[in-house]
Amino acid sequence: MSSQLSPRIFYNGSFIYQEELEELVKESHQSLVVLKLFAEWCGPCKRAAPEFQKISEEYEGVVFAELNVEEVESAAEDYEITGMPTFLAFKHGEVVDRAIGGNTDAVRKMIEKLK
Repeated sequence: MSSQLSPRIFYNGSFIYQEELEELVKESHQSLVVLKLFAEWCGPCKRAAPEFQKISEEYEGVVFAELNVEEVESAAEDYEITGMPTFLAFKHGEVVDRAIGGNTDAVRKMIEKLK
């Protein structure tokens, strides 16, 4: 039965499935959505993880999610990922900004600019 489920996506403290990513993007019509794309083997992704968690606790009204590109292989192509981690900002159902690499200060600046 679990083989029928799609890859999991971490969303505001819990895992969701790929089909729900579409709903998450729709949520960006009401709120800024920040999606972190990462891979388990990625050193900068691991180093940025605690800071991303901290950032997600600092901004009320912003939706945060994480997506492992190894579990959702189409994501790297769909979102034109050129490096990891990549942080995508969604508003009104569209990617409106991105920050690439482990510099979480760039993520904060992106959020401040868009919220």
